[in-house]
This record gives sequence, structure tokens and C-alpha cells, in this order.
Amino acid sequence: MSVLEQCKEVYKKDQQAWQRNYDKSANDLLFLSDDEYAQWDQKDYAARVRTGRPALTIDQLNQFVHQVANDIRMNTPTINVLPSDVEASEETAEVLKGLIREIEYRSLADDVYDTASLSSVKCALGFIRIDHDYDGDGFEQVLEIKRVVNPLNVWLDSDSIECDGRDAKHCTIIDHITVEEFKKRYPEKTPSSFGDDDFDASQADDDDYVSIAEVFKVEETEEEITSEDGKITRIVTRRKVNRYKMSGDDILEETEFPSRYIPMVPVYGEEAWVDGKRQLYSLIRRSKQAQRMFNLWKSLETELLMKAPKAPIMAAVGQVEDFQEDWKNPDKAAVLRYHAVDSSKNLIGPPQRIEPPPIPVGVVNAARQTVDDIKATMGIYNAGLGMPSNELSGVAIHKRQGESDTATYHFADNLVRSITQVGRILIDAIPNVYDTPRVLRIVGVEEDVKRVGVNGQVIEDQPETVDLTAGRYDVRVTTGASYSTRRQEAADFLSQLVTTNPEFMKIMGDKLFENLDVTGAPAMAERIKRVMDPAILQEDDGVDPAVMALQQQMQQMQGVIASQQEQLQSKQAELSIKAQSEQNDAAESAANVQVDREKLQLDRDKFVAEVALKERELALEEQKFAIQVAEKQVIPPVQLRGE
Repeated sequence: MSVLEQCKEVYKKDQQAWQRNYDKSANDLLFLSDDEYAQWDQKDYAARVRTGRPALTIDQLNQFVHQVANDIRMNTPTINVLPSDVEASEETAEVLKGLIREIEYRSLADDVYDTASLSSVKCALGFIRIDHDYDGDGFEQVLEIKRVVNPLNVWLDSDSIECDGRDAKHCTIIDHITVEEFKKRYPEKTPSSFGDDDFDASQADDDDYVSIAEVFKVEETEEEITSEDGKITRIVTRRKVNRYKMSGDDILEETEFPSRYIPMVPVYGEEAWVDGKRQLYSLIRRSKQAQRMFNLWKSLETELLMKAPKAPIMAAVGQVEDFQEDWKNPDKAAVLRYHAVDSSKNLIGPPQRIEPPPIPVGVVNAARQTVDDIKATMGIYNAGLGMPSNELSGVAIHKRQGESDTATYHFADNLVRSITQVGRILIDAIPNVYDTPRVLRIVGVEEDVKRVGVNGQVIEDQPETVDLTAGRYDVRVTTGASYSTRRQEAADFLSQLVTTNPEFMKIMGDKLFENLDVTGAPAMAERIKRVMDPAILQEDDGVDPAVMALQQQMQQMQGVIASQQEQLQSKQAELSIKAQSEQNDAAESAANVQVDREKLQLDRDKFVAEVALKERELALEEQKFAIQVAEKQVIPPVQLRGE
């Protein structure tokens, strides 16, 4: 059997296995659309319209869909790379992580993930696609993450049981193009539809559509390997993924995808297995009957209001005929007049207003109960929607919100599992796509852009190249607020600390300015570092430990000089006291006084000379320190010695 025939057989098998889920998913999407009859049983809707009765659609479901989908959007998944064998390194893992983040940024992966998660919430199924293409006008290729806007055109291996599809061995993607476009792409091929036996190329116009298939198919080969000591042999399975473009009659293109995984990652909604078959459920699958009942009760309520009397005023014959223009348009008349007697001149009362019949309470209560039924089928309650409910305390409201989040958490968790598989495919494909010496742009944790040389290429200040082909790496995905949000929260927190206790500015002032999103914040952070205690600055702040040691040594020397200056001032004060004492002591012999003075003067000159010597030694040490700082390109503290 040819490859084309094999792919057609596999496609038909997958269609049969998935069709029930896909039909229900298509019905979910229709139910959430704005078609007039989408949320009605078609027979009931047609009957009401045919008899002129109202058939209203008051959608309650889309608000819940967006509540769940937008909660997922607020928590950004982050792909982390971890070394998993002795040949792998932390440094290469960081480069791979930065490269994956750069691939996500260039591919607008947030949009891809949001589309897939929203689709899984709406119709229980979404997809994320990984592809590769040339980088601009050059010959080097890059990896890309792409959106799949119509998941019902993707037919994954129906034998796959993993929640992220990592065990899938084939996948068929159906694309519909015009016959004219087909002839432009493949001028030597005859238009024919893949999987459509009714398509007749001889009768087709250029505006008609033809379906072509993109097929990914895993090819496995077995290989015997032997341990290094030659004592153990085993059989391992090697996988490669062949990629085909096919029409109904021909293989249009044939290439190989640079990974051992199928590059279509499913994002399932709620998953259950019944009799060995996968069943998928969207958020609104079990709520559709309640929504139909809500529309019915609201339509019945409107119908009863429409049947209310059109002329709610009762008057005797001849009582208002003379003023009928005023009574026909009472809003235009300042005074409504009437005859107080009837045609027999008998006294009668004024015209009476007739109250319309009330709407049955049961109809109103049924509509309200139906809204509660919709919420109950999803596990989402008023507090989870930001609406007031019977909770009074903030703790109670938070707990109820947590219950709503827990009830729908599987949608967010399934997205995390799928993005983990995306990271797994990227890690597997990177050594095959980024296989030449080149300089790559990577994005750091704090969204800072860096460049690094790989596979033999190095850049300035890079100690050695990064080998992307060495070692094995694992993937783990974490979720949380984006870096921008965390940065704003950090700035708010530090601002509150500094406001409460200004002394914190001396300890963490640089971190405060680094997180502020204002013009000149980096320069402010660098400036405040110059006056901070060097012991507080850590190695990750860019301060060399050797320079920090020199700075501490200089501070100690400054302390010695300050101490010696205090001793000098004390000696000078002592000399002054002695001089005053000599003047007051007339009994002392002039000769003895002169001797004492000369002795004190000698002591003073000796001490001053010692201090001057110390200052010269300090000046030499400062020059040495300045040379060392210049060599290390570090700016010394602003003030190194006291006046």
C-alpha cells in the first residue's frame, strides 16, 4: 500500500473515532454564536415564529466562558528548562530557556495559547502548532509557534491516550483552498480533494474549493545498542516525523519535521473515558438545556405581557365620546374631561382604569431558578463573577471565588500540560534547527534581551561557546503573573516599606528604583548604589567581591585616620591646658618651665610628624586602590576620606 493510501486509511479511521466529539464541539460553537435559533430547539423556534409568538434569546453562557478563559489569560505560563544528565549544564539550560522565550516572543505565543485555551473552554478542543521556517532573507531556520483557528480541521491519532498528545504517531490537517490557488501552487498536478471521492476536477470551476491534507507521520526504526563495557545489548526505537502535503491523487510535498514528536499539541477541555473511548466536554456542554429553558421562560413572560389589554380604561357610553381625542392620547392632554351622567341623565362615576392581569409568579420564579441551574452546572457562582451574593465577609467571598476557580481549574491545568509538551518539542527540535555556528538573541527572566554565541560561535566577553547539541534537558511549566505585573507589585511593596521606614532606602533603595517603571529609573538605581554600604550589595548586583574587599579595607583605613586625628586634637587640648597651667603657676621656676615647654614641643612635633607619615601612607594606598578600581572598571565610593 502506498503512503498516500495509508494516510487516507488512517484519516478515515481517525474521523470515525473522533466524529462524535467533533459533532458535539461544532454544536457547542453554534450554540455560543449569534444565530437566531442557536440556543433553541429548531422545531420549537420555528413553531413560535410561525404563530407570531416571541422567541427570545437572552444569552447567559458567554459571560461564563470569558470568565474562565480570561482567568487563564491572567496567569502566564513559563517554560523552564532543567538539566537531566551529566552532559547537560545549568548555563546551557539558561540559554535554552532564553531561546524558547525568544521564540515565544517572536511568535506571539500568548495569542496562540489564548486561542487554544478559549477553544477548549468553548468546544472542548484546541490545538497549538510548532513549525519552522527561514529567518528573513537568510538561509538559517528558526522555530515558530502558530495558532490553530479551526481545531475541527485537525485529526490527531485516535489511538493517542496522553492528555498532551505526546504519544501520537500521526496527524492529519485539512485545508480548503480554491482550485485557482491549487493550480498556482502545484501547476503540474490535477486538482483533487483529499478524502472526498465526489470531487470532479473536470467539472470544477476556479472558485470551487478543493481540500488538501498536511500529514505528519512517525516512522520508527529499531537499532541495537551496546554498553561501553560490551556486556549489555538492547534494542532501542528511533523515531522521525515525515511531513507530507497531499491531494486526493498525489503527494504534493514531502519533508521531515526536526523532532521525534508530532508538532500538533492538543488542548483538551474536560476529559473522561467511557468504555475505552475518550469523551470531551466543554464548559457549557451541560448547561445548554438550562439556557434553552431560560429562553423559553423569558419568551413566555414577554408573550403574556404582549397579551395584556390594549385599552385599560372602562367608561360608560357617551361618557368620553366628546373628548375622545384627549382620551386617545392622554399624554398630550393636560386635563382629561368626561360627562358625569350617562345618556339617561343618571349620575355615574368617573372612568375606571383596568389593571392588566399579573404575570404568573411561577413563570418569573422558573426563569430565576433556571439562571441558578446554569451556574450550578458549571460550578461558577455569583462571587466568582464579581456579583454580590449572600456572603458578607471578605473571607467568605474569597472562599466562594476559590470554589468557582476550583470547579473550572482543569481547563487551566490542561493548558499547562499542553504547553509543557510544546517546550518538550522545542527542546527536541532546537539542536536540529539551530545546528550552525551563529549568534542567537535570547530573552532573560526580566525580559532583558541578550546575545550569545552557540555551536562554536562566541561574542565579546563570552568565555566559551554554548553547545546546543550536548546533553539532555527536561521541561517544567510554571504559571503566575507576568514579569511586568510582578515588577509593579514589587515596586508598590518596596515603596510602602520605604514610606513606613525611610531607613530601608539605605538597604534596598537600588531595588526600588530598578522596579520603578519611570524614565531614568536605571540611572537612579546605579547612582544610589554608589552611596550604599558595599557589604549590602551582592555579587548579582554587578559588584566584584575583590573590589568590595578593597572598599572595606579603605573604610578601615579611614577609621584609623579618624582615630589618629582625634588623638591629635586631644594632645593639642592637653598642651593648651598645660600652657594655661604654666601661666597660673608663678611659683614654678622659669628654667623648669622652659624645659617642660621644650619637651612638650618636641613631643608635639614628633606626634605631628607621625600623623603626616600616616597620611602619606594613606595617600599611597588610595592611589593603589584607584589603579585597581580602574582596572576592574568599578566606580569607587563618592567620599573616601574625611575632612
